[in-house]
Amino acid sequence: MSKVIRRALRWAVGTVAALALLFGGLIAWPDPLFAFSLGSGKIIVSSDRPIPSAGGERFLRDCQRLLERSPLKAKARQYRVYVANENWRQRLFFLPHPKAWGVAYYHGFGGTAFLSGANFETGRVVHWGYVGTPPRTLAWLCAHELTHIIASEHVGLARYRVPQWVWEGLADYVGIENRDSYEELRDALGDRPVDIPMMMAFGSYPRYRLLVTFFLERKGWSVDQLLQTRLTEDEAAGVMRADAKR
Repeated sequence: MSKVIRRALRWAVGTVAALALLFGGLIAWPDPLFAFSLGSGKIIVSSDRPIPSAGGERFLRDCQRLLERSPLKAKARQYRVYVANENWRQRLFFLPHPKAWGVAYYHGFGGTAFLSGANFETGRVVHWGYVGTPPRTLAWLCAHELTHIIASEHVGLARYRVPQWVWEGLADYVGIENRDSYEELRDALGDRPVDIPMMMAFGSYPRYRLLVTFFLERKGWSVDQLLQTRLTEDEAAGVMRADAKR
């Protein structure tokens, strides 16, 4: 291999490493890019646009209330949520998941959650011009993403062994304001494939939430049992179907 090629490879690797370090630093400490903040209790919200006092405080109360009723208790003293209204901030902080409404990063000694644009006055998510509707409210998204961070605090690196249906289903279970019972969800969802109207009516992960609701409320599992299970989605659904036949 020629010296020119080796030099180019070293430059490319060094550039990628530098960009990764820069991105990691921004994820861990994004405060310089979010000029407005409001704090209440365990949650601090920061935004790149002014936060109206009444709407911001209502948002914090609602998000904290959803977390307090969660079966998974928060360990950290404080949690940080950042609202990226400007397009370039959304592209930057949502780089791994550009189409997501929210994203959570856990870096071992804490975590940061990012939400796409917000209307604090109405409590709605604003994502690339689309305004979310209940039950997918701003407080739901806050509690959903913070649940990912809280779950990471509990399981650490084992997070990557937690089945997707548990990881997303539990976050949706916590974030939904008015929870449907297992029977209500089962009867409403039926065997239909998940579509956009279903997601708008029952949250972003209705099938996953149905399974989580089944194991927590019908089978009596603890949240630790849920996070420790290695059942695949198909296996979990099989257990649920077998239970329904009894």
